[in-house]
Amino acid sequence: MIARIRHLAGVKLERDFLLLLVAQFCAQAADGIAQAGFAEVLILEPLGEAPLRVLGIFALTLLPYSIIAPFLGVFVDRWRRRDLMVWTNVVRAVVIASLPLWSSSLPGDLALYATALLVLGLGRLFLTTKGASLPVVLHEHHLLKGNAISGGGGMIAALSGGILGIAAIGLLDTGPTFVLGGALYAGAAIASRALSTPMAHPHAHLEKLRDAVGRVAGELFEGVHQVWVRERVRLSLAAIFLLRTVGIFVAIAAILVIKNDFPAAADRGGRLSASALALGAAGVGAFMGALSAPAIGRRLTKPGLVILGFGISATSLLVLGGLGNLPAILGLMFVGGYGAFIAKIAVDATVQESLPDEVRGRAFSLYDILYNLASVAAAGTMVLLSGTSMRIVLVAAGGATLALGVIMGAAMQRAGLLSAPVPKASTRQA
Repeated sequence: MIARIRHLAGVKLERDFLLLLVAQFCAQAADGIAQAGFAEVLILEPLGEAPLRVLGIFALTLLPYSIIAPFLGVFVDRWRRRDLMVWTNVVRAVVIASLPLWSSSLPGDLALYATALLVLGLGRLFLTTKGASLPVVLHEHHLLKGNAISGGGGMIAALSGGILGIAAIGLLDTGPTFVLGGALYAGAAIASRALSTPMAHPHAHLEKLRDAVGRVAGELFEGVHQVWVRERVRLSLAAIFLLRTVGIFVAIAAILVIKNDFPAAADRGGRLSASALALGAAGVGAFMGALSAPAIGRRLTKPGLVILGFGISATSLLVLGGLGNLPAILGLMFVGGYGAFIAKIAVDATVQESLPDEVRGRAFSLYDILYNLASVAAAGTMVLLSGTSMRIVLVAAGGATLALGVIMGAAMQRAGLLSAPVPKASTRQA
């Protein structure tokens, strides 16, 4: 990895790029550790009402985040990016590491919910700032490779952090685990501070903050319009919303099966081990999907890859869902992760190719919002189905996924997308 990075840029740029990667990977590993801690305390540890708790967590954390996410760029462009990356990590380090000391001073789980919301919001601000900083530390000819290393490495770091967090909870308990996450956030802050340039921007040319926020809101609506009038993009985003909903639905089912198999307070080790296996299965499936998507994409169009994702997810649910046991759930996590990631890669490329550059950012903001809403929709659906046999629920989900795949395939076929070449994106200003 280091040798490949060294090939990307000169000495000074190489150093800053490496530091940016260190900061990102430390922060995302800490995210995984923190999320493992939150999941243990808020979902795995309490007995009963898991679907309702998951819905509450998603609604309280993902919905506010979805509202603020499109406006983060306004703030990123107004402050020194190095300072933003430092302080987003410093604040998270202090809050997470000190959480065991002050959480009991607030009623119920309020401290945990507030901390999760803060960590998620600052995490998004950090990643947005990192994305805006990449062109500063890399030559434009190396951006594609740099983004690939950053994106792939970040996914691995977050997954590794999640597994490490689960292991630390089993060995040390949640308090020391949060301290470990805080230490990694501190490491990310130190790496960010070591960047050679503050990446500051003069404020004289910037519009007033209120005007900028209003403009972004208007541009977001324009982005929605640009997506809606392009059937290829509209159908692709609808498809990934549905597949994401199915994927999160299976993940919640995995939580319920794990809690059912290890119901007693003394079964904590079993719950943690099974959760680590489920997380690992999904991660390996997604990684295999990333590896095989280019080869499959040489035989299928990108919309064809999306429909293949529906087929893989539906088939796995219909075949394994009726078993309803932990091994079957692990298989569903692996196969579902594989199918969903193939589809996601295709949708990413479709959005990038089909839209003019000046509206892509807004389209991906919408993409991000849909991803979060899918999680809430999946949790809400599971709440409505509470009390129903998990075998019936999973097989029914497989049938619904198959039907949705057929409907989506028919819509894409009517639009001529399954065989048509990708239209060239206009460069018209939105």
